[in-house]
Amino acid sequence: MKPASNLKLRGALLACTFAATALVSHAFAQAQAMQVNVPFAFHNGSQRLPAGVYRLEMKSSHVILLRGQSRSGFAMTNSKIAKTASTGKVIFTRYGDQYYLSEIWPTGSETGQQCVKSRQEKEAQLAESWAGPITRELALNKLP
Repeated sequence: MKPASNLKLRGALLACTFAATALVSHAFAQAQAMQVNVPFAFHNGSQRLPAGVYRLEMKSSHVILLRGQSRSGFAMTNSKIAKTASTGKVIFTRYGDQYYLSEIWPTGSETGQQCVKSRQEKEAQLAESWAGPITRELALNKLP
């Protein structure tokens, strides 16, 4: 194969890969909007968010928008697989008296999103390693 045609083939494959990735991300982003009522203040990365009702929107396979009445933020996540479909829940991890957003599981899905731990959360985890973390699950409501 000539070098020029080899470059064209590589370019076409790259374009197809990009298009497929864009379609998957778009489909993921169009997934259901969800809502959760959080009765306590919590950390999302380095951000501290107050108690309240939050709308969660999956913007891509690794980014979730948290939109509250007074504050909003983005959660960076990684996919996590479960053995059974979720009933829809948001999981927070508590270290001492501080809560950290930990996992988001959409209703009816076997794929959840695990939040990337901030440096602050890792430090809190080390400080509390003798006691271990405490988790708290909140019901997630699907929005129309």
